[in-house]
Amino acid sequence: MVQYAVALPSMSPVLARLWKCLMDEESPPLVKAGADGERACALTIRQMLEDPTRCAGFVAINDGESVGFILGYTYARPYGLPASIGQILHWYVVPAFRGRGIGNSLYERLWGWFSGRKVEMVEVMARDEPARDRAWVSRGYVSTLRVYATLVEKQFQEPGKG
Repeated sequence: MVQYAVALPSMSPVLARLWKCLMDEESPPLVKAGADGERACALTIRQMLEDPTRCAGFVAINDGESVGFILGYTYARPYGLPASIGQILHWYVVPAFRGRGIGNSLYERLWGWFSGRKVEMVEVMARDEPARDRAWVSRGYVSTLRVYATLVEKQFQEPGKG
């Protein structure tokens, strides 16, 4: 039976391992975990979770093994409205455990945390593909912008670009 736990800073290596699985499975174009990515991710997640007023994570555990997680944080927009923002940073369930409601349970826990902090809007960056669009729209999200990216070194290697 799957149980859920609040992510603690000490769990950051486990969350970083799951993040690496996420990256290996579906990283956006141009983005890679890199040779040091998992270690750097663990350090960053630890630092984030050490401030529970701004960051929260939840972990799904099955027979002592972490099989999914969600991580979010809040910030105050420096100008414009709404000002109190929540952001879903990472959300992942191990493929063998998908389709069991684990992702929804993780999402609901983070949503509750956001609600408790009086967040006015929740943001998420997701891969630009129809299935993701449908999934987020079905949860009440609206596409507000697209993120475009290029590798800087590529711009300098191709004369006339940029």
